[in-house]
Amino acid sequence: MVTKRSWSTRLWRYYLRSAERTIKVLRIINITFVLGSTLIIILLISLFTPLFSRSVVYLLQHLPLPAMTGAATSSPPTAYVVLGGGLTNDADNEIILNAYSLNRVRTLATAYHDLPLPIVLSGAEAPWLGQWLNEHGIDGLISENASMNTCENARFTAKRIPLHHIYLVTDSYHMARARRQFALSNINSTPIDAPLPVPRDWTQPAQNLSHSRRAVYEVAAYLRDVLRPQPDCRSADEVSTEQLLTPRGRVNKAPE
Repeated sequence: MVTKRSWSTRLWRYYLRSAERTIKVLRIINITFVLGSTLIIILLISLFTPLFSRSVVYLLQHLPLPAMTGAATSSPPTAYVVLGGGLTNDADNEIILNAYSLNRVRTLATAYHDLPLPIVLSGAEAPWLGQWLNEHGIDGLISENASMNTCENARFTAKRIPLHHIYLVTDSYHMARARRQFALSNINSTPIDAPLPVPRDWTQPAQNLSHSRRAVYEVAAYLRDVLRPQPDCRSADEVSTEQLLTPRGRVNKAPE
């Protein structure tokens, strides 16, 4: 009888301990679920506010650059380099700068009037960027017309003209990836951020979402460049100097 009571007592205690452990595990799972769900909801809500995109930009701005050597680490900026942001068509189906490229060249013009330095236009958009600058009284431009992506922007600019430190003009999301590519070509850069076509606005969820999408894209592109560099980035040796100098497309010249 004593033995039976002893075994039943032990089984009962074991059951209680197991039940307590199960309750603790369930509490941890419940707390984790609540916290995780709350974070996901906050994240989703932040996509429609300026909070998410500003946080991403802050993170991107504080990423370290690849190591550079020589004059890249000691010389001041000696030129502006503006990266094309794309082209579009107007109502007459003529090729023009899109809003991204237009904001970048406007930002460049403002900086140039404050501090005149040589200007390098990089990308297939170079002829149209140059046309806009010429129309606004800025000439003596250096064009690199061959690059098709950010990696080629850096490599072909370095081949086009010897540079050690530049003022780099692009938008704040693209800036970290662009600065990294130029650093890989041993060109240091001081950023000049151009605005995106639509501003952040707490009262405009759709505009904030467009910023959030751009932020997510740039984070993914940056990680791709680090972990698996894009195969379509040609080396400088694959492109001739003549190709760098040859404009692509047709630019409408203003009447003289």
